[in-house]
Amino acid sequence: MSPVKSSPDPLWLLEARALGIPARLAPLDLAWAGGQLVALLGPNGSGKSTLLGALAGILPAEGAVLLGGEVLTDLSWPELATRRAMLPQRQPQLFHIPVFQVLSLGLEEGGPDAQAQAVADVCDALELAPLLARDFSRLSGGEQQRVLIARTLLQLWPSLNPTGRVLLLDEPLAGLDLHHQMALLRLLKQLAAQGLLVVVAIHDINLAIDWADRVLCLQQGRVVGEGDVGIIDEALLERVFQIRTDRIEAAGRTWFMPSL
Repeated sequence: MSPVKSSPDPLWLLEARALGIPARLAPLDLAWAGGQLVALLGPNGSGKSTLLGALAGILPAEGAVLLGGEVLTDLSWPELATRRAMLPQRQPQLFHIPVFQVLSLGLEEGGPDAQAQAVADVCDALELAPLLARDFSRLSGGEQQRVLIARTLLQLWPSLNPTGRVLLLDEPLAGLDLHHQMALLRLLKQLAAQGLLVVVAIHDINLAIDWADRVLCLQQGRVVGEGDVGIIDEALLERVFQIRTDRIEAAGRTWFMPSL
């Protein structure tokens, strides 16, 4: 399965300039290019969801967010919806309709054949085909999460929407079993390899090390580390999570486990 057929310009950037929300997120600057997966790390309440909401233009914030050199607030909502998509952590919708209709909601780009192929591709990657005829409201929490993830990805699926740029996903692995976590991470890496910027809030340090290209660590609304995954070490993890960890190296990989 090849999820995309075109690649966004690798030179464009998602930029934040003095982006902040009083009492929630200290002003920060960042510049991330497309073509990578960025993991946001930090304990509960550290500001991960707040940062994602500010980057998406959903939460009012001070400073500015630029997407490909354009200020986010200068874009209309339809323009914004074609360039970035966000999966919030808590989604109150409870659709009493079949899964295939949930996936079709808001699909406007491409023709019927292209849309059907995109839905088939994302369902193949996330193993949703057996659920398509079922009522969304009767699915398990993990099944619903996979459907909502798929719906978010379809908003920027490059074969339908070549202007898509940024996927912002807040705790997408929550509620997924290990098998489906791996399936989702593989798909996100494929999309990043095709030029999308994928920003994921995540709790699992070792999954971030294995899958992310860059990490940004937050503590009490402040950035305490940002860079490639090589910046993660025992000192940074103690500063971010207030725990001591042991480094484990084997088969060319590095993990961190809480010290007993």
